Amino acid sequence: MEEYFSTIRKMEQTVMFPSLLQGVTLEEQDEAVKTDSVDKDLYHYFTLLKSIKMVVESGLVPLNDQNPSITATLKEEESQEKINVEGLFYYHVSGLYHVLTKLTRKANAVISKYDEIIAQINQNRTVVYW
Repeated sequence: MEEYFSTIRKMEQTVMFPSLLQGVTLEEQDEAVKTDSVDKDLYHYFTLLKSIKMVVESGLVPLNDQNPSITATLKEEESQEKINVEGLFYYHVSGLYHVLTKLTRKANAVISKYDEIIAQINQNRTVVYW
């Protein structure tokens, strides 16, 4: 989890002009990160990763304020929870780490592509001396 937070902090510090990410698609080499890349630009991922970080840091929204389908799923899990608490715990922690690993890869891809954009801008810059 610490790797996720440090990668998101690095992304926030690296991306000084998020608007440069608008309309730029992610050309990933990693198949594991390609799963939901259709029609989404880097700006979408940048804002998504930042908002997920805030949720992870601050905790979940109270049950009353959540989507009704999520609430129903959670209540169903609570009834099953009594059966195998330890197994359910490991299942959810494993899922959380799997998702955080994917998000960390996505954040690294955003950082890498942003660095490419900035390098290209710097390369094309014309220097005028007075």
